Amino acid sequence: MHLPSSFLLDNQAAGFVLAAIAICYLSAWLLVHFVHQAETATKVDRKWWMVGTAVVAGTGVWTTHFVAMLGYRTDLLLNYDTTRTLCSALVAIVAVGGPLALSTQCSRAWTSAAAAAISGLGIAAMHLIGMAALKDCAQTQSAGLNVIACLIGAVFMATAQIMARRAYKPLVTVSLIVAAVCGTHFVSIAGTKLVGASSDQLLPIMQLQLGILAATGAATLLFGTLLALVVARRFEGQEAAHARILTTTLQNMSNGILKISGTEIIELYNEKLRSMLMLPPGNLVRGMTLTQFLELTGRANGWDQHRTERVLANHRAWMARSTETQVEHIFEDGRILSIVCQPIDGGAVLTFDDISQEKRAQQEILHLAYHDPLTGLANRRSLIEYMELLYSKEKQFDLLLIDLDRFKAVNDTFGHGIGDRLLVEVAERLRSQIGETGFVARLGGDEMAVITQLGIESVNRLAENIIIEVEKPYDLNDITVVIGCSIGLSGNEDQSSPEELMQRADIALYEAKRHGRGRAARYASGMMEAVAERHALEHDLRLALTEQQFHLAYQPIMSLADDNIVGYEALIRWQHPTRGFVSPASFIPLAEETGLIVPIGAWVLTEACRQAALWHAHQHVAVNVSAIQFRSPMLLAHITSALAESGLPPHRLEIELTETALVEDGRQIVHTLSALRRLGLKIAMDDFGTGYSSLAHLRDLPLDRIKIDRSFVAAALGDNHCMAVVKAITQMARDMNIRTIAEGVEEADQLKFLRRFGCDAVQGYLIGRPERLTTSQPPAMAI
Repeated sequence: MHLPSSFLLDNQAAGFVLAAIAICYLSAWLLVHFVHQAETATKVDRKWWMVGTAVVAGTGVWTTHFVAMLGYRTDLLLNYDTTRTLCSALVAIVAVGGPLALSTQCSRAWTSAAAAAISGLGIAAMHLIGMAALKDCAQTQSAGLNVIACLIGAVFMATAQIMARRAYKPLVTVSLIVAAVCGTHFVSIAGTKLVGASSDQLLPIMQLQLGILAATGAATLLFGTLLALVVARRFEGQEAAHARILTTTLQNMSNGILKISGTEIIELYNEKLRSMLMLPPGNLVRGMTLTQFLELTGRANGWDQHRTERVLANHRAWMARSTETQVEHIFEDGRILSIVCQPIDGGAVLTFDDISQEKRAQQEILHLAYHDPLTGLANRRSLIEYMELLYSKEKQFDLLLIDLDRFKAVNDTFGHGIGDRLLVEVAERLRSQIGETGFVARLGGDEMAVITQLGIESVNRLAENIIIEVEKPYDLNDITVVIGCSIGLSGNEDQSSPEELMQRADIALYEAKRHGRGRAARYASGMMEAVAERHALEHDLRLALTEQQFHLAYQPIMSLADDNIVGYEALIRWQHPTRGFVSPASFIPLAEETGLIVPIGAWVLTEACRQAALWHAHQHVAVNVSAIQFRSPMLLAHITSALAESGLPPHRLEIELTETALVEDGRQIVHTLSALRRLGLKIAMDDFGTGYSSLAHLRDLPLDRIKIDRSFVAAALGDNHCMAVVKAITQMARDMNIRTIAEGVEEADQLKFLRRFGCDAVQGYLIGRPERLTTSQPPAMAI
């Protein structure tokens, strides 16, 4: 009897269909679990989960097919070929389970979906081989419905894989897998026609065979399900304990942590990472893809699509390497994250560290290393490196060393607070003069420097403008101060090194100060040799003091009242072993510059007092005291010590001071002079008329004698103006009861007019030349 099988519902027992669907759901649930384990397992365990995935997928599809066949065409005697039936089971494992297992290792979404689609085609292949295993019947199939069945399997399996990758709920994925398996089977069955013998006599045998096959498949599924559940629960229990420990550790770390699988799935992160990346709470979840994570991060931090794609490409490149990668990412708001990517099992562990404060601290330290903290100008180190840069580029430039004049007086008088504000004001004025084209630095104290690439004439004008600008008054806290500056210039035309350039500019600065301050001087050939000579002379000067190379010569002073020698002026002389006689005009200025004049002056006082103590009681000794000595707090101690050691009465010691020294600090000068007068010493003003002459000096200062400078005495006979000056000085001194002495008397006519004008005493070559004592007696008079 031949019965057509045109309609599916008419030829399918509902009980078996429901059983097949139930088995399919069970196997699909088990399959989803195995796929997830294969994706997240370690490299060692992953292969076993992949094998399990292939077996569970193939067995589930095969069992679903043959359970459904138990309820199909129960009116016919359907028998199965054992070899083909077992072959269909093997095809199910390889063609369905194999692609699914491989899809767990695909990093790209489209490759994973493609593998799942292939497994959908494998469902159709298994179905067709299983139908071919039917014996004792003839069958025809609809090619169109078979194609539709293949498409259903491929599309639903690919969709299930995509849903799983997007972290949808497992129930949706399981349902899609069931739709793929059952849809493929029942659509293909709908197009199948069977013609065979009636099953009235042989049905028990056929059902026994099918039952054994279905029972075997179901038992396999149930055993696998039980095994998977036991293993999963065991793992889940261990993972739960580990997760609690890990979660506590992760959430208390100072670094952000991110674990990415080989398939670019976010497996682990901590709350610190979310806060570092400014991600909203709840948006970052496990299971999302790397692409989703970076798109979320980009939206939270204002990235455009191009930047997000670039960051994604960088992450993939880091994960593909075999070594650790460390980079720094700078965000628009100034945050800086240090990211360390360590590749692990195809994926990676990324550590995020916020180093913004460290970078800011490093920048501050770097700024302090190259800038002056008070003025904000570049410092010496920055200046040297800038010059080295210009040298490396073979640039021509000029260096200006600027030293502030009278700054120390401001600092000492008004305090360091005003001094610091003054330095800041000076720095601002220098910036305004130099502009953007130059380089300004503070080298320390009140010394600054400028580098400019202007021509020589422009640089000279710039130096003059700086001097004018610096000399303008400064209003600081209702205090007005005025300072000046001296400038040394040097250019690198000969490609000298930065150190040599600094040295030359410093030498030029010294020359500017030596010639009166408040001016600029450019380094010229020979200056360095002159400085070397000064250094050598300074060394010899120090050695002369310790080795007693100095001696005193005495020039007699004659009273014009009775032509008697009333005293001698002590004059220092230096006989160097190799230099020979060194003029006081050469070494006294150097001694004043270096401060050696103080110990040298102390020796002169001691030696002059010691020798004068042996002279006649009516004779005094005159000792010159420089302005540097006079400002020294040791002067009074040196004088009292010399008098005490020699026993010379104080009234026989006369201290000679230049007019310039007497007017530098009026109040202090009066105080010191008064102290000397109380000791009983005589005070003489030397070189009167050549310095800052003022009648107020004669009125206010306690003086005993005025020395008329030799320049007036020498020119008086041929110059009426000089004659008038000498006459005026002697007359004024006589009226003020101050004695006078004329220097440089070398001719009898000079002595004659000095007598006529009423000068009190004279000295000079006419009276006697300076001579060194050879006995205890003073030198003899020449006339």
